[in-house]
This record gives sequence, structure tokens and C-alpha cells, in this order.
Amino acid sequence: MKYLLLIPDGMADREIDSLGNRTPLEVADTPNMDFLAKKGSTGMARTIPNGYEPGSDIANLTILGIDVKKYYTGRGPLEALARGVRGEEVFRCNLVYVKDGVMKDYSGRRVSDTEAKEIIDHLNKTKEWEFIHFYPGRSYRNLLIINKRFDDKTGTKTGTKTGTPTVTTPPHDIQGEAIERYLPKGGELANFLRSLIEWSEGVLKELDSKPNLIWPWGGGKMPSFPSFKKLYGLVASMITEVDLLQGIGKGLGMNVVEVEGITGYIDTNYKGLVRATLRELKKSDFVLLHTEGIDEVSHEGDAEKKVEAIATYDEKIVGYLLDHLDLEDTRIMLLPDHSTPIELRTHSSDEVPFLIYGVKRDYVSEFSERGCRKGIFGRTNGLKLMDLLIRYRGIG
Repeated sequence: MKYLLLIPDGMADREIDSLGNRTPLEVADTPNMDFLAKKGSTGMARTIPNGYEPGSDIANLTILGIDVKKYYTGRGPLEALARGVRGEEVFRCNLVYVKDGVMKDYSGRRVSDTEAKEIIDHLNKTKEWEFIHFYPGRSYRNLLIINKRFDDKTGTKTGTKTGTPTVTTPPHDIQGEAIERYLPKGGELANFLRSLIEWSEGVLKELDSKPNLIWPWGGGKMPSFPSFKKLYGLVASMITEVDLLQGIGKGLGMNVVEVEGITGYIDTNYKGLVRATLRELKKSDFVLLHTEGIDEVSHEGDAEKKVEAIATYDEKIVGYLLDHLDLEDTRIMLLPDHSTPIELRTHSSDEVPFLIYGVKRDYVSEFSERGCRKGIFGRTNGLKLMDLLIRYRGIG
């Protein structure tokens, strides 16, 4: 038996007036996901534990059965795992665009990989502190390494409940808001981060680049995760468009697969992603395919664009896979990692719909938030999802 986990980031939503009080998932044309729901079983999953902010890091670790209360240290360290770098403290470092003190774009006006690397190189050349280093990632998603011990504990709005006194805020949570109240707070480390942000404004002004500020957040120390193979007895592969998920995959000992031409947006290389998935299923017992584009358009707050993105995912990801998979020998789970409601333009802790194909079917006929609330699995703790996928024996 092969196991395939499909995670379309941020697909779940709330009912929207302009869509006739329906969610984008209800409106979108999704015959392939509906097929899986009709032939399988469904439910709603809580992927964000109480007391944690709804980040993709928290949600995806939970889906994979990793208790964040025991293992999570911050988003930055997970992305550092993806790039093979380490440090005393590791922060995600967005390149952002701020105008008149307001966070206008957490993605630095869609800065390209090439321009982002030039900016990161320039920051390293002009930095005034020997104990820090910037590492380039994809587009606006970069890293800040701080190799100095501060007296403070590192914590973030997306992280642990003991995250004081240093608190940082994800920039995608504050689009359209004045940044002053969201600057790093706490002790010595927070003060240093604020000075870095202020310093970066002058440096980036010299470059006249799309981004005009750095924004460090999601910091922490390097984590130590259990092995996926030891947990589930399966050889596993991870295919994703973002460093965050690559870091989780590497931390769990998965084979992390690179795909050329991916963008992390709705213009990504869909064919490359699905072809890589099919190749890995021949070599591995378990494959996770995570895509980012739907979450990105959700942050933009465009309901119609999200509907279109979901339909594209259904056709180019799910439809292609169904045409080429051995469905008799493949069990499939599909769910968003978290909800990204259009009305909020950021993540929420709402429960998300999920389906499992290859088990005894229930009576749900469509994959949607409303439909899956009637599913046989009911309301499920996200930490139990992997057991349902791998060990559930209600096979039809």
C-alpha cells in the first residue's frame, strides 16, 4: 500500500457574502476532489492546538503527528533545517514593503529570487555586527542567524506559549496596519531586532529595491524531531514549494525532493510537482505534496481569485494524479493545513475539512467545509490524522 498526503495550503475559508454566503471551496469547480470525497470518508480536523497561533509550521507538524508542545522551537529554525544552516538563534527574515509606517506588502512586492539574493548579499556586506548573518531563500522568505547568547528567551506570536520576553509578529498578519505596535517586544534581543529593522531601512533605500525593510520573526533555537520512519514504519518523501516544509521534512528524516520551476504562487510548475509525486511513489511508501499558491491569493483577499486557484489545483494536481495513480494500491488523504479566510487575509484556527480515499465510504458527496462537517470522522484532533491515514482499518 502507498500513502499520499495532499496539502493545499490555506484552501479552507469561511462563507463570503459576495459568493452567495458560500466558501470558495463550495463555489469552485472541483470534480476530482468531490470524487475522492464520494468514494472515501470525510471529517473536520483541528490542526492548530489551543494556545498556538495558526501558522503553517504548527499546522503541518500537527498533521504529521508531531506534538508541537514537545518539539516546536520556532519557524526560523525549521527553515534553517531546509538550507542546512545552524545558529544560536534563527529567525525568518521577510523582505517587506512599508509605506508611511504601514505594512503594505509582506512579500516585498513579489520580489524575485534573483533580486532577493542581491539584497541579502548587500545586507551581509554592509552589516555592522559580526555575530549575525543573512541567508537567502526564495523570494521574500529569507533567514537571519544570530550567533550570540542573549539573556531573553525567544518567542513569537506563532510559537510557544512560553514565548516571552521577546515577541515577534508575522508580517502577513498585519497587512494594512501600522507596524509600530508590532515591532519586536521584550528585552535585549527584541531591542537588537528593532535596531536591525531600523538599520535595514537605510541600506535598502540605497538599493532602490522593491522591498524597503527587513522583518525578522518566528525565531528560536534548532529543534530535534523524531524519525518519521521510526514513528510509522514507512519510507517517506516530501515535495513542497516552501523552505518551511522542506525543513520539517528534513527534520523528520524524509527524502526532500526539489522541483524546478516552482514559484509558490498560482503560476507554479504544476506538471513538475505531480510528476515528481508519481516518481516518488514508486520509490517511497509515503509521499507528501504541499502547494502554496492558494494560501498566497488568500492573503491578497481576492475571493474570485481564490475560487479560480482552487479549481486549478483540482484540475492540475488532483485530476492529473487520479489519471496516473494505481488507485487500488494508494490511500489518499487531502486537507488544507489551516484556514486562510478571505475576510481576514491571514490564517485562522478554524477546523479544516479532510478526506481519506481508500477506506469505507460515508455519505458525503462533495469536498467542502459544509460537506465534511457531516462526515463519518466527525471532529478530529489533528494529531490523530496520520493514524487514520495509515492504520485505520475501515476499508471499503
